[in-house]
Amino acid sequence: RRIFEILNANDIKHSVIHHFTSETDDSNEMAISLGTKIGSLLTDGNGDGIMIEQTGEKKPFSVDFVRTTSFSLLQGSRMRNTKTEFVSCPSCGRTLFDLQDTTAAITDATGHLPGVTVAVMGCIVNGPGEMADADFGYVGTLPGKVDLYYGKEVVRKSIPNDDAVDALVQLIKDYGMWKDKEEEEEEEEAAVAA
Repeated sequence: RRIFEILNANDIKHSVIHHFTSETDDSNEMAISLGTKIGSLLTDGNGDGIMIEQTGEKKPFSVDFVRTTSFSLLQGSRMRNTKTEFVSCPSCGRTLFDLQDTTAAITDATGHLPGVTVAVMGCIVNGPGEMADADFGYVGTLPGKVDLYYGKEVVRKSIPNDDAVDALVQLIKDYGMWKDKEEEEEEEEAAVAA
C-alpha cells in the first residue's frame, strides 16, 4: 500500500501488474493467499492486473486453472467480468427450496454469461433486499413456487420449482442478455488471445 501512496502522491499514472508467486500445491491455500495479498489491493483500486507464477520444483496447476483463478480474482475485485456473478442467501429455516441444488442448476444453465448477475434467494423475507444489485432474481415465495425478478421488479410469479430454471433462462433471453455457450467460449478465447 505504501508504494501506491507514493505513486499517488507524486501523480504517477502507470499501470501496475501484481506478480504473485506460489509454491503451494493446495488450490484452496493458493486462493486464500492470493485473495488476501492481492485481492484486497485490487479491490481498493491499487493495481491493474495479476500475474501468477508457480515456483519450486512442482508446478501442480494447469495453465487453465491459473488463468481461471486470475480472472476470478479480477471479477471479485470488480475489475473485469468474465463469467456470471451469483448472489445467494445463506439459507435458513424460511428457505422454500433446496438452495444448493437449485443454485447448482442455475449455475450450470447460466454460468457462461459475463456481466450478468443472478441472485438466488430462498424466501421473500430478505431476498429482494439482498439481491438489490442483481440483474435477475430467483426467489422462493410459496412452497414449491418461485418468483422471478428483473432488477427490483417481479416479472413472473408463482412459477413451479420444476419449471423455474428454464423460465429464468427465458427471462434472460427476453431481456437480451443471453448468449449461447459456444458463442461465449469463442469470445472468451479471443479476449484471452488479445
